[in-house]
Amino acid sequence: MQDFREVIAGGDKRQQLEAIRDRIALEMSGEFDCCSCGKPRRSAGSETAALALRLVKVLEDLESIPSAAEVSPLDELRARRTGGTPSAARRQGTGRRRRGTGA
Repeated sequence: MQDFREVIAGGDKRQQLEAIRDRIALEMSGEFDCCSCGKPRRSAGSETAALALRLVKVLEDLESIPSAAEVSPLDELRARRTGGTPSAARRQGTGRRRRGTGA
């Protein structure tokens, strides 16, 4: 598993949100050691509430990112029409003649 700082600094948005989600869950669970005394760190009620709200937001953001395997319906339609990639649809239309205004 990569270091939290490395993921935040250099990961893509999905990796960053997953790292934030995992970090928030770790802090809320109480399995996170205090940096000064080494005892398990427990968040106060207000801290837990704030972390829970942030966790909900991060989870919503994660759900809004389409997975790499998902294809939009428009791209799927273009691929079916052209028998290839979505960019083939753009190439297919280049041979058309342009209509003038008649002026």
